[in-house]
Amino acid sequence: YQRRVRGEVESQLSEEEREVNEGFRCIAHGDNSEAYQHFSRAVNHNPNNTVAAINGAVCLLYMGRLGDSILQFEGAIKSSLHPTLVFNLVSLYELKTAASTTKKYQLLDLVTSKSGWEAFPFEFLRL
Repeated sequence: YQRRVRGEVESQLSEEEREVNEGFRCIAHGDNSEAYQHFSRAVNHNPNNTVAAINGAVCLLYMGRLGDSILQFEGAIKSSLHPTLVFNLVSLYELKTAASTTKKYQLLDLVTSKSGWEAFPFEFLRL
């Protein structure tokens, strides 16, 4: 019964949504590499999919690929200034380098260059 219901539900989902769901299933089974592949495909379907971008970058971090994780967050921020993206990127900057303050100020410049920056929660930058 559960398989039938699952199949019916999944048949109504877009390819992007199926990829995100598969990514979460892989995370639940501890397979971050496979999860990353699913999240990447979801981002390819929709570059503004913040959930897929964040989770893909986190998978990279869990795979020991800190630099790639930072690059993914930096790329995602170009299409979405979601506070969670900024908060996670700031955290990774702090993990990677003692010169994280310079990177944070560069991120501040990016945030303030976007429309609607006045409503951004600047405490996420931890300056």
